[in-house]
Amino acid sequence: MYMQEQFFKDQIKIIHDSRDEREEDFEKMQQEEREKVKQSSTTGHANAEEYRLKVEEYLKFVEVQDKEMENFVAEKEKLLHAHQVGYAALKKRHWEEEVEHEQKFDEELTKLMEKYSPS
Repeated sequence: MYMQEQFFKDQIKIIHDSRDEREEDFEKMQQEEREKVKQSSTTGHANAEEYRLKVEEYLKFVEVQDKEMENFVAEKEKLLHAHQVGYAALKKRHWEEEVEHEQKFDEELTKLMEKYSPS
């Protein structure tokens, strides 16, 4: 039984590690995109007006990206909450089934003891 339990725990760990890695990659991608836009807005401008427009473009990008990240975080929190609720329900069902299984065994053992009890 231990090996089977360990197998499933390992599978869950693989899923969690993969998820963490994808989230790190996502965050890096967001930061890299911001840096790329920042670099393009601060280099190679012919005049002050062009520079001003590029800076405004960068600031607008940052504002939009910040808003999108706020939305992402809010939706992620909702998703995490739903995941936790589902996990709690799963655990509850598991414990209910385990109690039911123990009660059934207890009933069957009682019947067996009655069968072999001296009259």
